[in-house]
Amino acid sequence: MTMDPVWTGVFIGASALVIIVLSIIINRKHKKTASIAGKPVPLFSTIPELNEAIEFTGFAYDESQDIFYSLMNPWQRDFGYCRFYDEAMATLSMIIDAEPIYFDYDGRHWLIQFWKGQYGMTTGGEVGIYCTDSDDTELIDWNGRLYKCVSDDERLDIYQTLYKNSHPLFTRHEKHWWLTGFVLGEFSQPEELSMIIRLTFKDLEMRDAFLKGLREAGYSPQEYRVKRDMVAIYYGTPHTSQPLTRTKITDSLTQSRNREFCEIYQRITAPFNSITDKLNALRQENEELYNMAIHFGKQRELFQSLNKLKREREAANDNQQSSE
Repeated sequence: MTMDPVWTGVFIGASALVIIVLSIIINRKHKKTASIAGKPVPLFSTIPELNEAIEFTGFAYDESQDIFYSLMNPWQRDFGYCRFYDEAMATLSMIIDAEPIYFDYDGRHWLIQFWKGQYGMTTGGEVGIYCTDSDDTELIDWNGRLYKCVSDDERLDIYQTLYKNSHPLFTRHEKHWWLTGFVLGEFSQPEELSMIIRLTFKDLEMRDAFLKGLREAGYSPQEYRVKRDMVAIYYGTPHTSQPLTRTKITDSLTQSRNREFCEIYQRITAPFNSITDKLNALRQENEELYNMAIHFGKQRELFQSLNKLKREREAANDNQQSSE
């Protein structure tokens, strides 16, 4: 995969700019929420109220594990996935190890991808399943297909446990197309995290096609186990090349701010036990930080960035043609 150095510079520069702007916003004078008779108005008091309030983000809260997770049919399902999004993550405060596994099955191109790392104010992990029947590999300035999220019939049984320094943070198990989990206020470096992932495939042909892609990505037999139509994978250090925007400079700057935001969150919410009380307190103390806190994982800015870049490229091409 090659990327135009101009766009690499744009991404890295944007990363630094975003970090500076976020720092100014979060540390400026706090905004207070509305009040009645001098008392702050609670945002919500129950988990159902919380989940209703954040449904627009595409996520919900699991009280049993104190994590947030992606819904089955969030707005993100309309966008699919491609390598461009991995390249754009660092500009949006996400320092993440990405591991794409490519394979062909049933006459189509498939992508099963693993992610783990720091998503702004959350530590998280993801497993996503995508496919396409298109052979078009020219996307923006580097080779890559735009994959669609799989249909309900194509979902797989997915199991994942995310570990931090060998300590389990959460476990998810569901038939899904995008299985995720995020721990709010937890700060981690990607190298501190690992995942055990188990996938149950539709048939042995699909399993074998995935195994071929897994080996081509660099996985050795010591890193996965096979039992009938199931494959279990240990995902620690990624084998595939990471986004070009993941440089020492951008990682250091972004993670420094992410750590600070997590520390502010922990300080504000320390007196409270429930997630509803914590988020209410955060909203009353620092509304900007609250807005960051409830936007988990990959948000609209990431997915809309591809369309924005396409429009800019088209406009630049039109201007060039007009001047000729």
